Amino acid sequence: MILLKKFLTVSGMTLVSRILGVIREMILSIYLGASLEMDTCLIAMKFPKFFRKCFSEEGLNSVLVPSLAELEVKKKSKFARLFSSEIFSIVCYISLIITILVVVFAKYFVLLMAPGFANDPEKLALTIYFTRIMFPGILFLALTAIYSGILISNQQFGLYTVSPLLVNITLITSILLARNSLHPGRGFAYGVLSATIVQFLYLLVIIKAKHLTMPKLVVPKITSSIKQFFKKLAPVIASAGVAQINVFIDSFFSSYLFTGCITYLYFADRLNQLPLSLFGISMSIILLPEISKIVAKNNSKQNIDTKLQQDNVSNNNENIDNQLQMHNNTASINKTANSNVTINIDTKNSNYSVNEEVVNICRDSILFTLRLTFPVVVIISSLSYNFIDIIYGYGKFTKFDVANTATVLSIMSLGLPAYVLAKILSAIFFAQKNTKAPIRAALVAICSNVIFNALLMKKFQFAGIAMATMISGYLQMLVLGKYLDKNNIFNKQFILQICKILLATVAIYIAILIAKHFITIQNSNEMINNILILTIYSIIGLITYLLTLCILKDKAVCNILRKYRK
Repeated sequence: MILLKKFLTVSGMTLVSRILGVIREMILSIYLGASLEMDTCLIAMKFPKFFRKCFSEEGLNSVLVPSLAELEVKKKSKFARLFSSEIFSIVCYISLIITILVVVFAKYFVLLMAPGFANDPEKLALTIYFTRIMFPGILFLALTAIYSGILISNQQFGLYTVSPLLVNITLITSILLARNSLHPGRGFAYGVLSATIVQFLYLLVIIKAKHLTMPKLVVPKITSSIKQFFKKLAPVIASAGVAQINVFIDSFFSSYLFTGCITYLYFADRLNQLPLSLFGISMSIILLPEISKIVAKNNSKQNIDTKLQQDNVSNNNENIDNQLQMHNNTASINKTANSNVTINIDTKNSNYSVNEEVVNICRDSILFTLRLTFPVVVIISSLSYNFIDIIYGYGKFTKFDVANTATVLSIMSLGLPAYVLAKILSAIFFAQKNTKAPIRAALVAICSNVIFNALLMKKFQFAGIAMATMISGYLQMLVLGKYLDKNNIFNKQFILQICKILLATVAIYIAILIAKHFITIQNSNEMINNILILTIYSIIGLITYLLTLCILKDKAVCNILRKYRK
């Protein structure tokens, strides 16, 4: 129940943020459409987005949050303040160096990510210009990540989730202010920079107001704790970076396609990110500190038990020595052998393994998010055109653009279960300080993405890029699942529950197909027509889904009905 409450808090605020994000995209589609300026803005924005992912809950926070949670369990607040200040300072200096390099050599970074722009001087020049405006924001993003980690480790989820709202409000304001200018894309570029500054200032004020651990800019000392932290961070950053390289790969290939393809992929991905953020990212944010504290407490308890065992062994050895001295003349006892037997500690139990509490949290989290994700996948993929038309089909965004974006969305949405599970499984590994499994899975994803992009793009154009992304997502999920299976999470009961959810999902798809065949909705107003289609078909699908789960006696649905009857 506590986990559900935290999930509703984070996902609720995330939903508000994503709605503002959709409004932002609507305004962009109206005033920019699938144009050259829009394509160049999106390519330039991928640079700060890459570093944001590395410094967000998928990167730096994946190591920082468990470390701060462990210090909190051990009640070492002074050390936590010093530790966070050292990390804060090192990240600040590294971000400053990276910013200077990218701003000075922006042309080469753009050509590395979008080599197809080399054939179009106007595209290249505009992308370089936008990159130099947006990229300095990563300095504030890096510092924001530290502040976010402090809030998450203290489980201040509500305050943490307000910051994305401020980002979207700032971006919407900047686009509206520049909407009547000759180059509205410039307004958006300056808005991206302003949004990072606003987010940083907000978190700074909140941490001071809450009297939480406040990191300061210091001359960093490379202590053993700092070395250990960055040793753990390196594979995590690599994992997040490798995952984001998939985004660069998509940009690399799409830069050779006709103008507008980058916009199609971006708008479809933004809608696809809505359920991903609500279910996958929200749950991963919650699981990270939750499991980290369980692991820290378990390790502390085991250290105490081990010490007690060692004390008992020492006492036993003293007793044996006394007995040997008293009875040396009556019996021949092999002192060494007896001592060896007594000293043998149960190392199998002393070594940490995932306890039952962590396993139950993992199972419940995965099943909970899958119950929410699968019906959304069917609804979005079946009604993708209506979704795109009602959100983006205005102003400079033509019906041709709507149809192309809808095709991409229907393909991307099929990969949602994989993306959601990858977020959750990665958070579980990071909370247990296991960084190898996520990076190996990410490497599999990037290699498969390159291969499938090369194979599919020539024939299917932008749709081929979406297919490659979906396939690589499932491969990443399978690799993570294989490593997690060692913790005995996937038992027969768990697999049976997933099968029930899959059967109910198939029932949704059949119900929507039948509804489309027998229920015709026509209205003179196109927007109202789309709203009616989405509402009626979605309600039919969801009712079918819940009824199917009831018939199959799904555990969660049965528990809810039982509580309702009481």
